[in-house]
Amino acid sequence: MKTCSKCNESKPISDFGKHANERDGLRRDCRSCANAFSRAYYAAHHQSKKARNSATPAEKKARDVAYREANIENEKARNAAYRVANLEKVKARQAAYRAANPEKIKALGAAWRADNPDYHQAWVTSNPEKYKAWRAENKERLRIYCHTRRARKRDAGGKLSPGIAAKLFKLQRGKCACCGLPLGDDRHLDHIMPLSLGGTNTDDNIQLLRSTCNQQKHAKHPVDFMQSRGFLL
Repeated sequence: MKTCSKCNESKPISDFGKHANERDGLRRDCRSCANAFSRAYYAAHHQSKKARNSATPAEKKARDVAYREANIENEKARNAAYRVANLEKVKARQAAYRAANPEKIKALGAAWRADNPDYHQAWVTSNPEKYKAWRAENKERLRIYCHTRRARKRDAGGKLSPGIAAKLFKLQRGKCACCGLPLGDDRHLDHIMPLSLGGTNTDDNIQLLRSTCNQQKHAKHPVDFMQSRGFLL
């Protein structure tokens, strides 16, 4: 015999369903009470459950987004805990996704850099030791980059005049050609049309930029870069 936790009646063991987490392997409530609870729960939640199940994909997505926004800290904590507990699995999944979607990853990276133009320089400025360590650990990568750039310069043809920097500084009135701020001592000579896009290594394709602007421009097309900065429409 066993006493039901809801109706408090002593009933045969056969009147109780199985429950693996209980000490005796049986539910605390009898079958009659369990069935009554299930019927009451169904009656109280039937319509809301039906509405959830009949929602369109767009409605379900909106509902999920609203939930995440309302529980953003809980979601962050849950995701962080999952990553810690499944680090290798997460890394493998991310690597597989990057390998399968290289163009999408490249586009996302470009969009992020356009929205965060000062991030790289700010990171380098605030983490000089880490940046120095990164350069020390990636000597071969930097060597390949420099070698490729020298080859592009050689193939582009042309030669810069010895006094081009001073001439441009005077023509630009000491201002950056991109942002208009004073050039300062860390000014860079920049190819207006990047060598990788067919630009030439000649005086008419050179401008002076602040180091931050030059690093942000990198090998972008000049029109695309200025449009991303809001100067051209």
